[in-house]
Amino acid sequence: MGLRDLFTGGRKAAQVRNFTNAWTVPPYEWNRWLDTALLFVDHQSPGELFRTQPYLRMVITFLARNIAQLGLHTFERVSDTDRQRLTDDPVAQLLAHPNPTMTCYELIYTLVADLSLYDVAYWNFGSDTTSPSGWSIRPIPPAWVENVYGGDAWAVGGIVVNRPNGTRQQIPASDLQIFHGWNPDDPAAGSAPIWALREILKEQISAWAYRQQVWDRGGRVGAVLTRPATAPTWSDPARDRFREDWRNRYASDDGTQAGGTPILEDGMTLQRVGFSAREDDWVNAAKLSLATVAGVYHINPTMVGLLDNANYSNVREFRRMLYGDTLGPILAQIEDRLNTFVVPRVGTLPNRYVEFNIGEKLQGSFEEQSQALSTLVGAPSMTRNEGRALLNLPAVEGGDELVTPLNVLTGGQASPTDTAPPPPKQLRALSGPKEAL
Repeated sequence: MGLRDLFTGGRKAAQVRNFTNAWTVPPYEWNRWLDTALLFVDHQSPGELFRTQPYLRMVITFLARNIAQLGLHTFERVSDTDRQRLTDDPVAQLLAHPNPTMTCYELIYTLVADLSLYDVAYWNFGSDTTSPSGWSIRPIPPAWVENVYGGDAWAVGGIVVNRPNGTRQQIPASDLQIFHGWNPDDPAAGSAPIWALREILKEQISAWAYRQQVWDRGGRVGAVLTRPATAPTWSDPARDRFREDWRNRYASDDGTQAGGTPILEDGMTLQRVGFSAREDDWVNAAKLSLATVAGVYHINPTMVGLLDNANYSNVREFRRMLYGDTLGPILAQIEDRLNTFVVPRVGTLPNRYVEFNIGEKLQGSFEEQSQALSTLVGAPSMTRNEGRALLNLPAVEGGDELVTPLNVLTGGQASPTDTAPPPPKQLRALSGPKEAL
Protein backbone atom coordinates (compact mmCIF):
# COMPACT_ATOMS: atom_id res chain seq x y z
CA MET A 1 0.00 0.00 0.00
CA GLY A 2 1.40 3.36 -1.05
CA LEU A 3 1.33 6.65 0.77
CA ARG A 4 -1.73 7.80 -1.17
CA ASP A 5 -3.58 4.59 -0.29
CA LEU A 6 -2.63 5.07 3.35
CA PHE A 7 -4.33 8.48 3.49
CA THR A 8 -7.33 7.48 1.40
CA GLY A 9 -7.85 4.17 3.20
CA GLY A 10 -7.47 2.36 -0.13
CA ARG A 11 -10.94 3.54 -1.21
CA LYS A 12 -11.84 4.62 -4.72
CA ALA A 13 -14.91 6.38 -6.03
CA ALA A 14 -16.38 3.20 -7.49
CA GLN A 15 -15.46 1.02 -4.54
CA VAL A 16 -18.62 0.17 -2.60
CA ARG A 17 -19.20 -2.64 -0.13
CA ASN A 18 -22.55 -3.71 1.22
CA PHE A 19 -23.10 -5.96 4.23
CA THR A 20 -26.77 -6.83 4.54
CA ASN A 21 -26.36 -9.17 7.50
CA ALA A 22 -24.10 -7.13 9.71
CA TRP A 23 -23.99 -9.54 12.64
CA THR A 24 -22.47 -12.30 10.49
CA VAL A 25 -19.48 -10.12 9.57
CA PRO A 26 -16.55 -9.88 12.03
CA PRO A 27 -16.35 -6.34 13.48
CA TYR A 28 -12.81 -5.79 12.20
CA GLU A 29 -14.03 -6.36 8.62
CA TRP A 30 -16.88 -3.87 8.79
CA ASN A 31 -16.75 -0.68 6.86
CA ARG A 32 -15.98 2.12 9.30
CA TRP A 33 -19.36 3.78 8.66
CA LEU A 34 -21.35 0.59 8.66
CA ASP A 35 -20.44 -0.08 12.28
CA THR A 36 -22.87 2.69 13.19
CA ALA A 37 -25.36 2.38 10.31
CA LEU A 38 -25.79 -1.40 10.58
CA LEU A 39 -25.05 -2.04 14.24
CA PHE A 40 -26.95 -5.01 15.59
CA VAL A 41 -27.50 -6.17 19.19
CA ASP A 42 -28.89 -9.68 19.53
CA HIS A 43 -29.94 -9.54 15.88
CA GLN A 44 -31.78 -6.24 16.38
CA SER A 45 -30.91 -3.11 14.41
CA PRO A 46 -30.58 0.29 16.12
CA GLY A 47 -34.06 1.20 14.91
CA GLU A 48 -35.52 -1.98 16.39
CA LEU A 49 -33.68 -1.36 19.67
CA PHE A 50 -35.12 2.16 19.81
CA ARG A 51 -38.63 0.82 19.19
CA THR A 52 -38.41 -2.06 21.69
CA GLN A 53 -36.09 -0.94 24.51
CA PRO A 54 -37.93 1.57 26.73
CA TYR A 55 -34.87 2.86 28.61
CA LEU A 56 -32.91 3.55 25.42
CA ARG A 57 -35.92 5.28 23.91
CA MET A 58 -36.55 7.24 27.12
CA VAL A 59 -33.02 8.66 27.23
CA ILE A 60 -32.75 9.46 23.51
CA THR A 61 -36.12 11.21 23.32
CA PHE A 62 -35.29 13.08 26.55
CA LEU A 63 -32.20 14.56 24.89
CA ALA A 64 -33.90 15.25 21.57
CA ARG A 65 -36.99 16.91 23.05
CA ASN A 66 -35.12 19.14 25.50
CA ILE A 67 -32.74 20.41 22.81
CA ALA A 68 -35.31 20.79 20.03
CA GLN A 69 -37.60 22.94 22.17
CA LEU A 70 -34.88 25.57 22.71
CA GLY A 71 -35.08 26.96 19.20
CA LEU A 72 -32.24 28.43 17.14
CA HIS A 73 -31.90 32.21 16.91
CA THR A 74 -29.83 34.10 14.35
CA PHE A 75 -27.75 37.12 15.43
CA GLU A 76 -25.46 39.72 13.88
CA ARG A 77 -22.40 40.63 15.92
CA VAL A 78 -22.25 44.43 15.79
CA SER A 79 -19.43 44.73 18.33
CA ASP A 80 -18.02 42.83 21.27
CA THR A 81 -20.75 44.27 23.46
CA ASP A 82 -23.64 44.54 21.02
CA ARG A 83 -25.55 42.08 18.90
CA GLN A 84 -28.84 42.21 17.02
CA ARG A 85 -31.22 39.38 16.37
CA LEU A 86 -32.08 38.74 12.72
CA THR A 87 -35.49 37.38 11.79
CA ASP A 88 -35.60 38.00 8.03
CA ASP A 89 -32.06 36.85 7.22
CA PRO A 90 -31.72 33.82 4.90
CA VAL A 91 -30.14 31.82 7.76
CA ALA A 92 -33.12 32.49 10.01
CA GLN A 93 -35.51 31.64 7.16
CA LEU A 94 -33.64 28.41 6.43
CA LEU A 95 -33.76 27.24 10.05
CA ALA A 96 -37.41 28.21 10.42
CA HIS A 97 -38.35 26.26 7.24
CA PRO A 98 -35.53 23.83 6.46
CA ASN A 99 -37.59 22.06 3.79
CA PRO A 100 -41.23 22.00 2.65
CA THR A 101 -42.20 19.24 5.11
CA MET A 102 -40.27 20.01 8.31
CA THR A 103 -40.08 22.64 11.03
CA CYS A 104 -37.02 23.74 12.97
CA TYR A 105 -38.14 21.66 15.95
CA GLU A 106 -38.43 18.51 13.84
CA LEU A 107 -35.06 19.14 12.19
CA ILE A 108 -33.19 19.52 15.49
CA TYR A 109 -35.11 16.63 17.07
CA THR A 110 -34.06 14.34 14.22
CA LEU A 111 -30.47 15.56 14.39
CA VAL A 112 -30.07 14.95 18.13
CA ALA A 113 -31.85 11.58 17.95
CA ASP A 114 -29.57 10.37 15.12
CA LEU A 115 -26.47 11.50 16.99
CA SER A 116 -27.68 9.81 20.16
CA LEU A 117 -28.49 6.50 18.49
CA TYR A 118 -25.77 6.26 15.82
CA ASP A 119 -23.26 8.97 16.84
CA VAL A 120 -23.56 10.23 13.27
CA ALA A 121 -26.14 12.36 11.44
CA TYR A 122 -26.40 13.36 7.77
CA TRP A 123 -27.92 16.47 6.23
CA ASN A 124 -28.47 16.88 2.51
CA PHE A 125 -27.70 20.59 2.37
CA GLY A 126 -27.83 22.50 -0.90
CA SER A 127 -29.40 25.31 -2.89
CA ASP A 128 -33.15 25.30 -3.51
CA THR A 129 -34.78 27.96 -5.68
CA THR A 130 -38.25 27.14 -4.31
CA SER A 131 -37.26 27.99 -0.74
CA PRO A 132 -37.52 31.59 0.63
CA SER A 133 -33.92 31.33 1.83
CA GLY A 134 -32.66 29.81 -1.43
CA TRP A 135 -31.43 26.72 0.46
CA SER A 136 -32.85 23.55 1.98
CA ILE A 137 -31.84 20.97 4.56
CA ARG A 138 -33.11 17.40 4.42
CA PRO A 139 -31.95 14.93 7.08
CA ILE A 140 -30.89 11.51 5.82
CA PRO A 141 -31.56 8.56 8.17
CA PRO A 142 -28.23 6.86 8.96
CA ALA A 143 -29.91 3.49 8.31
CA TRP A 144 -30.23 4.54 4.64
CA VAL A 145 -26.50 5.14 4.26
CA GLU A 146 -25.23 2.03 2.55
CA ASN A 147 -21.60 3.06 2.20
CA VAL A 148 -19.15 5.90 1.67
CA TYR A 149 -16.76 6.55 -1.17
CA GLY A 150 -13.74 8.69 -1.95
CA GLY A 151 -12.31 11.20 0.48
CA ASP A 152 -9.30 10.70 2.70
CA ALA A 153 -8.53 9.71 6.27
CA TRP A 154 -10.23 12.83 7.68
CA ALA A 155 -13.32 13.21 5.51
CA VAL A 156 -15.40 11.21 3.04
CA GLY A 157 -15.97 12.07 -0.59
CA GLY A 158 -19.65 11.20 -0.47
CA ILE A 159 -22.19 8.65 0.65
CA VAL A 160 -24.32 6.03 -1.06
CA VAL A 161 -27.97 6.21 0.03
CA ASN A 162 -30.21 3.17 -0.37
CA ARG A 163 -33.83 4.15 0.30
CA PRO A 164 -36.50 1.70 1.49
CA ASN A 165 -38.13 1.81 -1.94
CA GLY A 166 -34.94 0.37 -3.47
CA THR A 167 -33.62 3.52 -5.18
CA ARG A 168 -29.93 4.22 -4.70
CA GLN A 169 -28.26 7.61 -4.92
CA GLN A 170 -24.74 8.97 -4.52
CA ILE A 171 -24.52 12.30 -2.69
CA PRO A 172 -21.17 14.14 -2.85
CA ALA A 173 -19.62 15.73 0.21
CA SER A 174 -20.29 19.20 -1.21
CA ASP A 175 -24.02 18.59 -0.70
CA LEU A 176 -23.62 17.09 2.78
CA GLN A 177 -23.24 18.20 6.35
CA ILE A 178 -22.07 15.29 8.48
CA PHE A 179 -22.24 15.46 12.27
CA HIS A 180 -20.37 12.76 14.16
CA GLY A 181 -18.78 12.07 17.50
CA TRP A 182 -15.35 10.78 18.40
CA ASN A 183 -13.89 7.45 17.42
CA PRO A 184 -10.51 6.43 18.90
CA ASP A 185 -9.63 4.55 15.72
CA ASP A 186 -10.93 6.91 13.04
CA PRO A 187 -10.95 10.73 13.02
CA ALA A 188 -13.70 10.84 10.38
CA ALA A 189 -16.26 8.65 12.10
CA GLY A 190 -18.20 8.34 15.32
CA SER A 191 -18.73 5.41 17.65
CA ALA A 192 -22.34 4.53 18.44
CA PRO A 193 -23.22 4.53 22.16
CA ILE A 194 -24.99 1.22 21.57
CA TRP A 195 -21.56 -0.41 21.53
CA ALA A 196 -21.09 0.52 25.20
CA LEU A 197 -24.66 -0.60 25.99
CA ARG A 198 -24.43 -3.83 24.04
CA GLU A 199 -24.28 -6.19 27.03
CA ILE A 200 -26.81 -4.33 29.17
CA LEU A 201 -29.27 -4.26 26.26
CA LYS A 202 -28.76 -7.97 25.62
CA GLU A 203 -29.37 -8.63 29.30
CA GLN A 204 -32.60 -6.64 29.18
CA ILE A 205 -33.79 -8.47 26.07
CA SER A 206 -33.10 -11.83 27.73
CA ALA A 207 -34.71 -10.76 31.02
CA TRP A 208 -37.89 -9.57 29.32
CA ALA A 209 -38.05 -12.75 27.24
CA TYR A 210 -37.76 -14.80 30.45
CA ARG A 211 -40.48 -12.82 32.18
CA GLN A 212 -42.75 -13.30 29.17
CA GLN A 213 -42.08 -17.04 29.32
CA VAL A 214 -43.02 -17.08 33.01
CA TRP A 215 -46.30 -15.30 32.30
CA ASP A 216 -47.07 -17.56 29.32
CA ARG A 217 -46.07 -20.91 30.84
CA GLY A 218 -46.12 -20.48 34.61
CA GLY A 219 -48.98 -21.75 36.71
CA ARG A 220 -51.32 -18.89 37.59
CA VAL A 221 -52.48 -19.91 41.04
CA GLY A 222 -52.97 -17.35 43.78
CA ALA A 223 -53.95 -19.85 46.49
CA VAL A 224 -54.21 -23.60 47.05
CA LEU A 225 -56.78 -25.50 49.13
CA THR A 226 -55.33 -28.57 50.83
CA ARG A 227 -57.01 -31.45 52.69
CA PRO A 228 -55.24 -33.56 55.27
CA ALA A 229 -54.34 -37.12 54.36
CA THR A 230 -56.80 -38.43 56.98
CA ALA A 231 -59.78 -36.64 55.41
CA PRO A 232 -62.51 -38.81 53.87
CA THR A 233 -61.98 -39.70 50.26
CA TRP A 234 -63.70 -37.40 47.78
CA SER A 235 -65.63 -38.80 44.90
CA ASP A 236 -65.32 -37.08 41.54
CA PRO A 237 -68.87 -35.61 41.69
CA ALA A 238 -68.22 -34.26 45.22
CA ARG A 239 -64.94 -32.64 44.13
CA ASP A 240 -66.60 -31.06 41.12
CA ARG A 241 -69.47 -29.74 43.23
CA PHE A 242 -67.04 -28.19 45.73
CA ARG A 243 -64.97 -26.62 42.96
CA GLU A 244 -68.03 -25.15 41.28
CA ASP A 245 -69.42 -23.90 44.60
CA TRP A 246 -66.09 -22.25 45.49
CA ARG A 247 -65.87 -20.56 42.12
CA ASN A 248 -69.42 -19.22 42.34
CA ARG A 249 -68.97 -17.94 45.89
CA TYR A 250 -65.42 -16.58 46.08
CA ALA A 251 -63.48 -16.86 42.83
CA SER A 252 -65.57 -14.97 40.24
CA ASP A 253 -66.16 -11.23 39.99
CA ASP A 254 -69.88 -11.66 40.66
CA GLY A 255 -69.47 -14.29 43.38
CA THR A 256 -72.09 -14.10 46.09
CA GLN A 257 -69.46 -13.92 48.85
CA ALA A 258 -66.46 -12.54 46.90
CA GLY A 259 -64.09 -10.79 49.29
CA GLY A 260 -65.55 -12.58 52.31
CA THR A 261 -63.97 -15.11 54.65
CA PRO A 262 -64.53 -18.72 53.58
CA ILE A 263 -65.38 -21.41 56.14
CA LEU A 264 -63.46 -24.57 55.34
CA GLU A 265 -64.35 -28.11 56.33
CA ASP A 266 -62.60 -31.46 56.76
CA GLY A 267 -59.44 -29.79 58.09
CA MET A 268 -58.85 -27.85 54.84
CA THR A 269 -56.25 -25.05 54.76
CA LEU A 270 -55.82 -22.15 52.33
CA GLN A 271 -52.22 -21.38 51.30
CA ARG A 272 -51.09 -18.51 49.09
CA VAL A 273 -48.54 -19.37 46.41
CA GLY A 274 -46.84 -17.47 43.60
CA PHE A 275 -43.50 -16.13 42.47
CA SER A 276 -41.91 -12.98 43.81
CA ALA A 277 -40.21 -10.38 41.65
CA ARG A 278 -37.86 -9.70 44.56
CA GLU A 279 -36.54 -13.26 44.41
CA ASP A 280 -35.46 -12.80 40.80
CA ASP A 281 -34.20 -9.25 41.57
CA TRP A 282 -36.07 -7.84 38.59
CA VAL A 283 -36.65 -4.43 40.11
CA ASN A 284 -33.00 -3.80 40.93
CA ALA A 285 -31.91 -5.10 37.54
CA ALA A 286 -34.32 -2.72 35.81
CA LYS A 287 -33.03 0.23 37.87
CA LEU A 288 -29.44 -0.70 37.07
CA SER A 289 -30.24 -0.85 33.35
CA LEU A 290 -31.88 2.58 33.39
CA ALA A 291 -29.00 4.08 35.39
CA THR A 292 -26.44 2.57 33.00
CA VAL A 293 -28.17 3.84 29.87
CA ALA A 294 -28.54 7.29 31.43
CA GLY A 295 -24.89 7.27 32.52
CA VAL A 296 -23.62 6.50 29.01
CA TYR A 297 -25.53 9.55 27.76
CA HIS A 298 -24.33 11.69 30.71
CA ILE A 299 -27.83 12.21 32.11
CA ASN A 300 -28.55 12.21 35.81
CA PRO A 301 -30.84 9.18 36.32
CA THR A 302 -33.18 11.31 38.44
CA MET A 303 -34.07 13.33 35.34
CA VAL A 304 -35.40 10.23 33.53
CA GLY A 305 -37.48 8.76 36.33
CA LEU A 306 -35.10 7.03 38.79
CA LEU A 307 -36.42 8.76 41.91
CA ASP A 308 -34.91 6.68 44.73
CA ASN A 309 -33.02 9.63 46.26
CA ALA A 310 -34.96 12.49 44.69
CA ASN A 311 -36.38 15.46 46.53
CA TYR A 312 -37.54 18.92 45.55
CA SER A 313 -34.19 20.54 46.30
CA ASN A 314 -31.89 18.24 44.34
CA VAL A 315 -34.31 17.82 41.40
CA ARG A 316 -34.36 21.60 41.08
CA GLU A 317 -30.56 21.72 40.97
CA PHE A 318 -30.38 18.76 38.57
CA ARG A 319 -32.62 20.70 36.21
CA ARG A 320 -30.23 23.65 36.33
CA MET A 321 -27.27 21.34 35.69
CA LEU A 322 -29.05 19.70 32.74
CA TYR A 323 -28.44 22.58 30.34
CA GLY A 324 -24.84 22.98 31.44
CA ASP A 325 -23.26 19.58 31.98
CA THR A 326 -25.57 17.30 29.96
CA LEU A 327 -26.92 19.32 27.04
CA GLY A 328 -24.22 22.00 26.89
CA PRO A 329 -21.64 19.92 24.94
CA ILE A 330 -24.27 18.78 22.42
CA LEU A 331 -25.47 22.35 21.91
CA ALA A 332 -21.88 23.52 21.37
CA GLN A 333 -21.27 20.74 18.83
CA ILE A 334 -24.32 21.70 16.77
CA GLU A 335 -23.72 25.45 17.01
CA ASP A 336 -20.06 25.14 15.97
CA ARG A 337 -20.82 23.09 12.88
CA LEU A 338 -23.66 25.37 11.80
CA ASN A 339 -21.62 28.53 12.33
CA THR A 340 -18.55 27.08 10.61
CA PHE A 341 -20.01 25.30 7.59
CA VAL A 342 -23.68 26.30 7.09
CA VAL A 343 -24.05 29.99 8.00
CA PRO A 344 -21.17 31.25 5.76
CA ARG A 345 -22.76 29.62 2.70
CA VAL A 346 -26.21 31.15 3.22
CA GLY A 347 -26.56 34.84 2.40
CA THR A 348 -23.86 37.50 2.26
CA LEU A 349 -24.21 39.42 5.53
CA PRO A 350 -21.00 39.02 7.59
CA ASN A 351 -20.64 38.49 11.34
CA ARG A 352 -23.70 36.29 11.65
CA TYR A 353 -24.07 33.31 13.90
CA VAL A 354 -26.77 31.05 15.32
CA GLU A 355 -27.30 30.23 18.95
CA PHE A 356 -29.72 28.09 20.92
CA ASN A 357 -32.14 30.06 23.07
CA ILE A 358 -30.91 28.45 26.27
CA GLY A 359 -31.61 31.57 28.35
CA GLU A 360 -35.33 30.75 28.44
CA LYS A 361 -34.65 27.42 30.15
CA LEU A 362 -32.11 28.78 32.65
CA GLN A 363 -34.41 31.49 33.92
CA GLY A 364 -36.02 30.89 37.28
CA SER A 365 -39.71 30.95 38.08
CA PHE A 366 -41.76 34.11 37.63
CA GLU A 367 -41.54 34.82 41.36
CA GLU A 368 -37.75 34.44 41.37
CA GLN A 369 -37.35 36.67 38.32
CA SER A 370 -39.63 39.35 39.78
CA GLN A 371 -37.76 39.44 43.08
CA ALA A 372 -34.36 39.56 41.37
CA LEU A 373 -35.39 42.38 39.02
CA SER A 374 -36.91 44.36 41.86
CA THR A 375 -33.67 44.06 43.81
CA LEU A 376 -31.53 45.02 40.81
CA VAL A 377 -33.46 48.13 39.75
CA GLY A 378 -34.68 49.20 43.21
CA ALA A 379 -38.28 49.59 42.05
CA PRO A 380 -40.99 47.73 40.11
CA SER A 381 -39.93 46.87 36.56
CA MET A 382 -43.41 46.74 34.97
CA THR A 383 -46.18 49.28 34.59
CA ARG A 384 -49.72 48.55 35.65
CA ASN A 385 -50.86 48.23 32.05
CA GLU A 386 -48.05 45.78 31.27
CA GLY A 387 -49.17 43.66 34.22
CA ARG A 388 -52.80 43.85 33.12
CA ALA A 389 -51.79 42.76 29.61
CA LEU A 390 -50.33 39.54 31.08
CA LEU A 391 -53.79 38.83 32.49
CA ASN A 392 -55.51 39.74 29.19
CA LEU A 393 -57.12 42.79 30.80
CA PRO A 394 -57.60 46.15 29.02
CA ALA A 395 -55.31 49.10 29.74
CA VAL A 396 -56.41 51.80 32.18
CA GLU A 397 -55.79 55.52 32.09
CA GLY A 398 -52.56 56.50 33.80
CA GLY A 399 -51.34 52.91 33.90
CA ASP A 400 -48.32 53.45 31.63
CA GLU A 401 -46.18 55.02 34.35
CA LEU A 402 -43.99 53.08 36.75
CA VAL A 403 -45.10 53.24 40.35
CA THR A 404 -42.16 53.93 42.64
CA PRO A 405 -42.71 53.05 46.32
CA LEU A 406 -42.25 55.94 48.73
CA ASN A 407 -39.93 53.94 50.93
CA VAL A 408 -37.43 53.81 48.04
CA LEU A 409 -37.49 57.60 47.67
CA THR A 410 -37.40 58.59 51.35
CA GLY A 411 -36.33 55.52 53.25
CA GLY A 412 -32.80 55.33 51.89
CA GLN A 413 -33.19 51.67 50.94
CA ALA A 414 -31.62 49.92 47.98
CA SER A 415 -34.71 47.85 47.25
CA PRO A 416 -38.38 47.77 48.26
CA THR A 417 -37.78 44.21 49.45
CA ASP A 418 -35.44 45.42 52.20
CA THR A 419 -36.69 45.94 55.74
CA ALA A 420 -37.32 49.45 57.10
CA PRO A 421 -34.25 51.27 58.55
CA PRO A 422 -34.00 51.59 62.36
CA PRO A 423 -35.42 54.86 63.79
CA PRO A 424 -33.06 57.60 65.05
CA LYS A 425 -31.84 57.51 68.65
CA GLN A 426 -34.18 60.35 69.69
CA LEU A 427 -37.22 58.44 68.45
CA ARG A 428 -36.06 55.23 70.11
CA ALA A 429 -35.66 57.12 73.42
CA LEU A 430 -39.12 58.69 73.22
CA SER A 431 -40.70 55.36 72.37
CA GLY A 432 -39.02 53.58 75.31
CA PRO A 433 -40.51 52.90 78.74
CA LYS A 434 -41.29 55.91 80.95
CA GLU A 435 -38.67 54.86 83.54
CA ALA A 436 -35.94 55.57 80.95
CA LEU A 437 -36.98 59.24 80.49
